[in-house]
Amino acid sequence: MSRRERLAWAALIAAALALRLVALGAKPPHHDEAIHCDFAYTLLTQGTYHYDPTYHGPLIYYVLAPLFALLGASTAVGRLYPALAGTALVAVPLLVRRRLGAGPAWWSGFLLAISPIFLYYSRFAREDVPVALFTALAVALFARVRRKGWRPIPWIGAAAAGHAVMKETFYVTLPLMGLAAYAVALRDGVWASIRRGFAWIDRYRIAIGTAILWFVAITITLFTVFFTHPEDWAFPVKAITYWYKQHEIQRVGGPWWYYLPRLALYEFLIIGAALVWAVRRRRRMKRLELFCLAWGLGAIGLYAYLGEKTPWLIVHQVLPFVPLAGAQLARTFSPSGRWWSRALAAAAIAGTAWSALASSFLYPALSTANPHGELIVYVQTTPEEQALANEGLALARSQKEGMVAAVDGEGSWPLSWQWKKVPVWWGAPQAGMHPPIVVCDPDKEAATQALLGPGYTVRRIPLRAWWVEDYAGLTPAKLIRWFFTRRTWSPIGATDIDVFEAKGK
Repeated sequence: MSRRERLAWAALIAAALALRLVALGAKPPHHDEAIHCDFAYTLLTQGTYHYDPTYHGPLIYYVLAPLFALLGASTAVGRLYPALAGTALVAVPLLVRRRLGAGPAWWSGFLLAISPIFLYYSRFAREDVPVALFTALAVALFARVRRKGWRPIPWIGAAAAGHAVMKETFYVTLPLMGLAAYAVALRDGVWASIRRGFAWIDRYRIAIGTAILWFVAITITLFTVFFTHPEDWAFPVKAITYWYKQHEIQRVGGPWWYYLPRLALYEFLIIGAALVWAVRRRRRMKRLELFCLAWGLGAIGLYAYLGEKTPWLIVHQVLPFVPLAGAQLARTFSPSGRWWSRALAAAAIAGTAWSALASSFLYPALSTANPHGELIVYVQTTPEEQALANEGLALARSQKEGMVAAVDGEGSWPLSWQWKKVPVWWGAPQAGMHPPIVVCDPDKEAATQALLGPGYTVRRIPLRAWWVEDYAGLTPAKLIRWFFTRRTWSPIGATDIDVFEAKGK
């Protein structure tokens, strides 16, 4: 690797890290983020945890708990693990630099660094970006076997275990990879591919056995919480049973095309460049390229079918297309690239960078008081709620003793995380209680007012907000206006809470 290339990689990784760490705690915590952080804090302070597929695998809690111990328990620290995982993901193409080529590898890292979906969820205390890191590592390690021999194989088992212990998307990604492998076999000849596969297994049987052993040891150890819950050794049954039921009832449902507008409006650079490369290569595609294409197309199709529809699942649909897009951009900006293709790619890069900036820094939270919105922001806690949380924290610092607040109803989340160390009465205030702040649901306003008396002012604020997507009245002009201004073309909805504040507090 030349000095110039090393500097290019160093600059890219440093920029990716900065994008993921700057103002990491500024956005109010999403409902799920508060749950993940709260579970990790409970693990740290009480030593209790039990696998529940509703809240995904245990690894995020095992990582966040020591981070809280070292750096303090806060939402920003809770987002540190995904931020560092997102930065590491940018560097993964270095592992397959020789297989992809120097240019395609760097451009793949660049796309991962500026992708709106990868950047936004690298700054979000959820499992999806760490899962993408483990998935990419497993594929990159497999690609290195041809040059490195058996040595990467056991680590494939460890990377696969990392995915399985992080999130149940493992049971979606695994069959998708099987489908992609079958697509490669169809192109090369099924029986010839089977014979080659058995020969590969026979050649590396000891390393493969080690990889399986590592996978089993890691997953069982962590799912059973170091064997304190031995009943969870059958975690795949528990996971698949629960999430298949969620698919059937469509707890968080949406139309089959839910992801298509988001892919088109946010990830047009990666998806578009990848498809251009696939069309250009056609029958000349290498096995790894065909594998990624089939994996990516299969992921879009399968997630369209599955009943759970949430923006963070786009991470798993975009990831397979990144190496193909990197190869296309490397060609576009090489001496053989045409001026018009460079201009088109530069415009797509600028548009992608704008979407990344807007979604992660300008409008990462929704509010009924703000007409701007992002389609990848999902039922987000509002800035007004964050201001309330900050007010309570300030009161706790200035007030030496006594209760700071009473909180009843919907406001309990995420306030119970944000006010973890604040003296709060979690429930409706009782007779004689007069804390400086009282939070209740709007239908309890009259009862709360009567209980507290005249010494309080009351205001209503949005707690959680979402974009009420209505495509019926959408026109090209409104869509273009949204892209450049992020002003929504349909209303913002919200769940409200009432905030009582003692006069002169």
